[in-house]
Amino acid sequence: MRYFLIGYMGSGKTYWAKQWSAAYGLKCFDLDAEIEQRQGKSISLIFKEEGEDAFRKIEKEVLKTFLHLDNFIMSCGGGTPCFYNNITTMNEQGVTIYLKSSVQELVQRLAIEKETRPLIKDVADDVLYSFIEQRLEQRIACYSNAMYHLSTTYLRNENFQKILNRHAK
Repeated sequence: MRYFLIGYMGSGKTYWAKQWSAAYGLKCFDLDAEIEQRQGKSISLIFKEEGEDAFRKIEKEVLKTFLHLDNFIMSCGGGTPCFYNNITTMNEQGVTIYLKSSVQELVQRLAIEKETRPLIKDVADDVLYSFIEQRLEQRIACYSNAMYHLSTTYLRNENFQKILNRHAK
């Protein structure tokens, strides 16, 4: 089975993909890291040089290359499910899990990582909360199409174990 972790940046997708990969013997992929490796440059540089539209096309194509594999968990970028109908593709080809965080949690995590996050790099600290709140509101309709919604406040390995049990072959 293919498991896709989705949610806003800073929700812990990469962290939980690594945790659950180790705990349950699944291969682990980070879509952003795969894009960087294949493009030979950082996501920030792709955004700067080519723009978000070009990045989203690359993202869609790299995501497609994983659909022939099985038994993995993938941490997707925050916008991945919201472009090019990727959420439908992921739902058809695997299991989507939305890691749901509050705006306050996201602001606390992202404030210290701004320089490595192209979408918030230039957002002033005093408007970061409202920026994240607005962006999250725009994406919530997309995220809500995930098969499972897990609050990050009390997330544990056992949450993923229940999902695995439902989809075991």
